[in-house]
Amino acid sequence: MIKILVPVTFTEHSVNALTYALTLAGKFPSTVTLLHSFSEYEDIEEGLQPIEPNSEENVRKRELDARDRLAGLCQSAINKMTSIQDKNIELENRFEFGYSEEVILKVSKEMEPDVIIMGTKSKGETIKELLGSVTSDVMKRAEVPVLAVPANSTVDLEKLSRVLFITDFGDSDYISIHKLIRLITPFQTQIHAVRFQSHKPDDNELRRMDKFRDYCDATYRNHRIQGSFEQSEHLMPSLERYVEEKNIDLIAMTRRKRNMIAQLFSPEITRRILFYTDVPLLVFHA
Repeated sequence: MIKILVPVTFTEHSVNALTYALTLAGKFPSTVTLLHSFSEYEDIEEGLQPIEPNSEENVRKRELDARDRLAGLCQSAINKMTSIQDKNIELENRFEFGYSEEVILKVSKEMEPDVIIMGTKSKGETIKELLGSVTSDVMKRAEVPVLAVPANSTVDLEKLSRVLFITDFGDSDYISIHKLIRLITPFQTQIHAVRFQSHKPDDNELRRMDKFRDYCDATYRNHRIQGSFEQSEHLMPSLERYVEEKNIDLIAMTRRKRNMIAQLFSPEITRRILFYTDVPLLVFHA
């Protein structure tokens, strides 16, 4: 049984993430939990006239509206399910009070999902979404894998043919590859385990790759997993080129120490991965 947590805000990118989650969940017995966090305090946008958004009457009205929308979204998802999805998926919803990131982390610790699937905004807003908003906070602090799905993702949700697993062939990646395969088992997927670096791999690095590849060949015999190095002075152009040339459907990576992850989550890297492309990003935690 796979457990998937999907935070929803009723926005287009949030609904898109739910569609992605249901497609993934329909491949095996699963529980999908729609989570909406409700805050009693509503920010007033600059330039707008105050309308007492935080008055008791207004808060109650917004709460009832949010509850109705959550129930409606859940029912709409049920109505659109295929017969296979209806057979495999147990769909539920939760309405919690509090700020989104805190609620998501709290519920995640309670239910221990296999993955949290979150929507990110359109290309023009993805950087803000990832670097300074709820998705970023959850990615940094969650103890379970987090999948960020861009609103305009053009990936065929019925298949995940090619996955790029960014790795250094270290110990933590053995755990991450296991979690990754658990999620993509129903798909005929080829996994590209790649280390991007500026220098030619030395003998020790080659041995680490061979050890990782031998482990995968022995443990995951029904999956196609290849290991390689991509050498380039600049990480981003090399990564971008690889994604485009190999027609990558999903990027996966392990979040490690700040010095490594900082480069991959810099504005430039994020802009190219999720600003100029629409490839979902799956982040594991060491």
